[in-house]
Amino acid sequence: MIEQLSVRDYILFDSANINFKNGMSVITGETGAGKSLLIDAIGYLSGERLQGDVVRSGREKAVLSMVLSDPSKEVISLLEENGFEVDDEIIITRIITPNKKSRMQINLQPATNALVKKVTSMMIDVHSQMDTITLMNPEVQMGLLDQYAKTGTQKEKVEQAYKAYSSVSAELKKLQTETFSDEELDFITEQLNEITNMNIRDGELEELQEKIEDASGASKAREDFSSALYLIRKDNGISDQLYTAARTLKRSSRTEFGEKLSDLYYAIQDVSEEISDAQDSLAAMEEDLDAMQEREYQIKKLYRKYGGDYEGVMAAAEKLNEKVDRILHRQDLFDKLEKEKKESLKTYQKEAKILSKMRQDQFSSLKKRIEEHAHDLMLENCVFEINRKEKAPAKDGIDEIEFLVSMNPGQPLTPLRQSASGGELSRLMLALKVVFQADNGIGTLVFDEIDTGVSGKVALAMGSKMHTLAENYQVLCITHLASVAVWADEHYRVAKSANQQSTKTEVEVLDDETHFEELAIMSNGAASPSAIDSMKELAREVRVNG
Repeated sequence: MIEQLSVRDYILFDSANINFKNGMSVITGETGAGKSLLIDAIGYLSGERLQGDVVRSGREKAVLSMVLSDPSKEVISLLEENGFEVDDEIIITRIITPNKKSRMQINLQPATNALVKKVTSMMIDVHSQMDTITLMNPEVQMGLLDQYAKTGTQKEKVEQAYKAYSSVSAELKKLQTETFSDEELDFITEQLNEITNMNIRDGELEELQEKIEDASGASKAREDFSSALYLIRKDNGISDQLYTAARTLKRSSRTEFGEKLSDLYYAIQDVSEEISDAQDSLAAMEEDLDAMQEREYQIKKLYRKYGGDYEGVMAAAEKLNEKVDRILHRQDLFDKLEKEKKESLKTYQKEAKILSKMRQDQFSSLKKRIEEHAHDLMLENCVFEINRKEKAPAKDGIDEIEFLVSMNPGQPLTPLRQSASGGELSRLMLALKVVFQADNGIGTLVFDEIDTGVSGKVALAMGSKMHTLAENYQVLCITHLASVAVWADEHYRVAKSANQQSTKTEVEVLDDETHFEELAIMSNGAASPSAIDSMKELAREVRVNG
């Protein structure tokens, strides 16, 4: 639920803090006072796009903040997956500058609009007159039906099956329209041979470059090895002198020293052989340098032509192989794709029929519940039906859905957009909202003047329905009707004041006395004693009968 809504330097508001409670809260005030600005603020804090300049004139920035409590496990998991720590509350903040740039925060950590939208969509539902228009869209109606029928898992199966079917269908269509000449086959084969004949290995270029680097330094290393061998092997050099010293000491009384020098002599002979072998290897490496550099050049040339790296070349070779195969074995491939298309269509039709049945199984229940709520809202003659037509395979199934309604006896069933007057449509939309809102995990419902076009007993019925909703949800309602506001558990009044320098709007929580005064003004234009008494009597009646 929304625990608190705060705005600072926001359009007409210097500062406002509203602490909401459970139950039904109504927000009232004169036209233009700024009631809907508060609902807009909730929208902006839900990631909606900014409309116009929302920073109060002369101020550096507007700061909007909303405290949400009792997040579901799904919301907590979503936030934790995105690196946010969550306790019992979620604080969403949006800071907006005059150039319409803004930044979002969740619990004082930077957040994206997309994440904020996802989080708030799982906790808050805002319904305005624009949403009433949106509900007339058959695609939106399909979404509501699927939500009601809990088809999520099956819809995913249908979407995957359609993806497989459409993919093989596209492949088959491509094959049917492809034409290749002998020249094209020769060109493709030449490209494939160019890659195949190079016979490159993964990592070969890197190995070559290391060897080239080593070979480039081989000349200097060979000189060093040659100098060392000369010092060891020259006449009267290191080797000869060690040999002579060893023989001399072996003739002395301390022959062990002679043995040690003898061992050292043979060790140096071994080392000199290793140096000689290494010198020969370096000589061979120098001879291979030209060949290695040429191989490096050819591999780089192939990479530039076919994808930039080893993986790109291999992918290009695979595609070229497929093209050759398509040309040489065209009929075999055609038969294979035809078979795959039939099999994938069969799988799709099976899953789509299951989805369709899940939807159709709910038609009767949905009709009954919507008509019951419509009748409660004094649409006694309302008849609701779901029109279904079968359509060509699509990712959302084979059903084309549209809600139909008749408001008067003898009137034919027609689509929502053609069937109802403004007041009737407001009531019907409320009935739909009550039904489709059930079990979707959202805790807060916001209604922005959905009672437009109604009055009297009809308005009382709408207020009663929203108050019933408030038994299970937090309900926030902007209204201009006393017959709706009389149902409020909490009443907030938005008032605008002006002087020669500025205009500002403030929000006041009404106590019982000011609540009835406001109702009297809304109903009769003035808070006369008789008007106040009339509102108190109305409140007693609705509490007893509602």
